[in-house]
Amino acid sequence: MYIRTREEALENLADILALADRRDQIIQSTIRIMLCLEVEPRLFLADCQALLIEGGLENLRARRRLAVEAAENANATVGILDDTEDRLFEEVASALDALRFAGAVRQVFPAVHADRWQIARAILLYESGIREQMAEAVRGHADPARLDRAREAVETMIAALRPAWGDRLGAIRGACLETLKKSGSIDFDQLHEEAETLFELFATSDERAPQLLEALDAVDNRAHAEDLILHLRELAAAAKALQSPPPGGPGQAKEVA
Repeated sequence: MYIRTREEALENLADILALADRRDQIIQSTIRIMLCLEVEPRLFLADCQALLIEGGLENLRARRRLAVEAAENANATVGILDDTEDRLFEEVASALDALRFAGAVRQVFPAVHADRWQIARAILLYESGIREQMAEAVRGHADPARLDRAREAVETMIAALRPAWGDRLGAIRGACLETLKKSGSIDFDQLHEEAETLFELFATSDERAPQLLEALDAVDNRAHAEDLILHLRELAAAAKALQSPPPGGPGQAKEVA
């Protein structure tokens, strides 16, 4: 009855997607998440519930808008000042959501050899196609040919989004790391992880990445590049503060009879 592995989670997810009623899918996926004894399958099922059943990025955007309104009504500070800032905040928050969902894509398609930011770019631009192929792969996870067709479709979507500035990835990654080091505001054991997340948030956008590269290439304009990185970090922190944990968190599975 309990779920311990990725394979068991996939089997349960296939059963859930076979249900005709969306409400039943949500109920059953929530129950199965609570039955997970290990963190990995629990997070996988939670992400698949959010992406495949509950509406994906748009549903998370709607929840975030409600959270922002609640925070504003409570006079809380969430870092949003005007329409431009609001747009940037939503873009960064959606990129974080896509990076989260990229982990679920990797679980369904372990043979896809792409970086997390590349998968997230595909989710942001081809969300419906990614969702369709993931659902197809889950339903046909026991059929190698069916799984391969879905994987190839996902790989095609990822490959179609190779950025024109792809040869400058090292410059973006290095700038994020050096700026965080210079800021002195983060513990060393978290430095590389946070710098990588900032890099991914730039790399998922054909607006943010070229903007940063332009600042890096400008003579005597390093300060502007650092401002862009630190501003992105502030927006990401505000977005993360509004995120809620998935259902069936640690310690809850054993409470289910």
